[in-house]
Amino acid sequence: MKKIFTLFFVFLAALSASAEEITFDFENNNGNWPVGQGANFADGNLTQPLVVDGVSLTGIQGDATQPCRLMKDNNGVTALYVYKLGSIKFNAPEGKALTAIAVTMKSGTFDLTANNGAVADNVWTGNATEVVFNHANNGNRQMLKIVVTIADENDETVKPGAVTYDTEVADIAAFNAIEDGKVAKLTLTNARVNGVKGGSYYVEDATGATVIKGVELTAATALNGYIIGTKSTDNGIDYINDPAVAVEYQLTATDATTFEATATALVGTVMTGAEATTQANYGRLITLENVSISGSGQNKTLKDAEGNTLDIKARDYMGVLPTDYVWPEKASKFTGVIIYYMTGWFLMPISADAIVAAGTQPTEVTFDFTNESLHALGTKITDPAGYIYNEDYVVDNVELQLVSGSAPTRFYTDANRGACMTMYKEYATMTFRAPEGYAIQKITFTAAGNSSIDFDATSGAIDGMIWTGDAEGVRFLNKATPYLANAIVTLAAKGDATVALAPINYVECANIAAFNALEVGTYAKVTLTDAELTGISADGYSTMWIQDASAGCWIQYISLINKYLEANNKVNGFFYVVKRVASGNPQMKEAEDTPNSEFTQTPFGEPAMIEGTLAEVNVAANLNKVVKIKGASFKATGANKGVLTQGDASIDVANGAETANQQLHKVEFAADAEMNNVTIVAILAASSATKNQLLPISMEEVATGISNVNAANVKDVQIYNLQGIRMNSLQKGLNIINGKKIVIK
Repeated sequence: MKKIFTLFFVFLAALSASAEEITFDFENNNGNWPVGQGANFADGNLTQPLVVDGVSLTGIQGDATQPCRLMKDNNGVTALYVYKLGSIKFNAPEGKALTAIAVTMKSGTFDLTANNGAVADNVWTGNATEVVFNHANNGNRQMLKIVVTIADENDETVKPGAVTYDTEVADIAAFNAIEDGKVAKLTLTNARVNGVKGGSYYVEDATGATVIKGVELTAATALNGYIIGTKSTDNGIDYINDPAVAVEYQLTATDATTFEATATALVGTVMTGAEATTQANYGRLITLENVSISGSGQNKTLKDAEGNTLDIKARDYMGVLPTDYVWPEKASKFTGVIIYYMTGWFLMPISADAIVAAGTQPTEVTFDFTNESLHALGTKITDPAGYIYNEDYVVDNVELQLVSGSAPTRFYTDANRGACMTMYKEYATMTFRAPEGYAIQKITFTAAGNSSIDFDATSGAIDGMIWTGDAEGVRFLNKATPYLANAIVTLAAKGDATVALAPINYVECANIAAFNALEVGTYAKVTLTDAELTGISADGYSTMWIQDASAGCWIQYISLINKYLEANNKVNGFFYVVKRVASGNPQMKEAEDTPNSEFTQTPFGEPAMIEGTLAEVNVAANLNKVVKIKGASFKATGANKGVLTQGDASIDVANGAETANQQLHKVEFAADAEMNNVTIVAILAASSATKNQLLPISMEEVATGISNVNAANVKDVQIYNLQGIRMNSLQKGLNIINGKKIVIK
């Protein structure tokens, strides 16, 4: 018997040793958490869990308007506040269980009900990995300290069960229509978080809007996935109308949420005041245009352009405006979330920028090409830091889009002209767009040094360095090489005579061959199906070769290369480009809509190759495609060039320098190198309208009795002569490269 009691006490000692107390000391703020006070009470809202030594405390807002929060009272005492219908949830660290939770109240009794275990004398006892306390009574409960005891979990530990729900709904409109109290799985499809007020998130999809609580979301994000939660309806506090003319539908989420949130732009649906004030639009993001704003208090009166008072007031309910914000007397646009609160409709702005003051648009806007605030200046014309490919710049709401031509448009400091911007002809464009409601009536260009402009414009007329017209936007096609210091844009209100900027007409091409067949200068949307990016030029940014099953092509000086595309990737999607021919090669040049191209990339191993003799592969149909030739002879005619011969056929091999923008620079060979029985993999490209060349990817000599010879990257290998002396380059005769004997004739 003595032995049994001894084992029992050993067990108790082990159990006691495994227990640990974790303290959430709100009064002394041992977690250094944000605390609200006075008018800034919302600063302490529990928007994310409080965590101490692996134990997490999550505040869950219920149907009440107040979320759980840490708040300091007028006497400076900090406590955790839980309001009616709110909840707090505790989770143990992995492998641990909650065994006791002792609450020190500021006043009164801890009377929240637990979903497991038992509560007595302000202490919960149980054995669970998670426990949720719900506040179903009136008023709030204020807690100064909570001490959580944890121990190792065991077979008796209660764990959350599988999540169940009453119904599954495909969109927000369907969710809003179900009965209150039902638990629903709501599918989110491009649902947008329009704004945040406390722990309430105003979420809208294509069918309607609702308020989501109990899960942390971020404004200006798109949600795709699902949320499981309880449906409820809040009629608000209504002292006049009975019943209320509008209600707020709500979803209080459980932990069973699976969705992806991605950043998105917040664009309101333009409505009149009468259109906005309907139940169907409750909680949606709307835009009112041309409204006046008045009132000295926090509720602002809105009137339409004719001076009629709207049944909508404006108020910064979401707290997004700066404390020193001055409301404009008139707004050309006012974007916010429309709600019904207490006795009427209110529009809650989503940001200060969402209220666009009317009449503040300057009539003259200057694009200063000499100022680094617009774009970095290269130190010289060849400095890539100053290169532009396809970029947008906005000054005082006027947009300028620059698209490069046969060479990048460049911002740099010229030795003779000073700081400037220069453009190159062949498809270089400069497009100005006026703000909404305005027209461009004049653009005055100022030259840097001795320069002039030679532009074709989509409308209006050019006299010297000045364009005049009346257009929402104007596109200039460059025909020379101007050096510009600035462009001054003169604006006026849009009128009946104002012309729209004509969009570019893009011809649809199903593949590269269809693009290659277009006339030079044609703008195209080219569909790519398993198109291979087979190489990029030695400079790393200006030229790329692409091929699909139909044909090959160049891509040159294009935003895609400098931002997105990578060699040895397979592309599916489409590009917006313009057709150009360079040295007999069809070429994709960037176009105004190039940034709107859509595609995916996946790496590939070896590219598709056209194999055959030199005479067989050297045909127009194979231009800019990868070819493979075996059994040819090669003789270098310089460090970066040579001639490949097979029978009566021969072709130039252009290896390129390290800075070449139309060469690969994949293979190195001695200036007097000769090789027989060569296998070469290369891109077949035109060197002129009548002559082709090979841009080698790899070149290998196969000689009888001698191991394969790879001439690539000689600078990375060790070369010795028969005397064991290391050499910097291949020599005629017998060479030993990485232990292999190689003969160079």
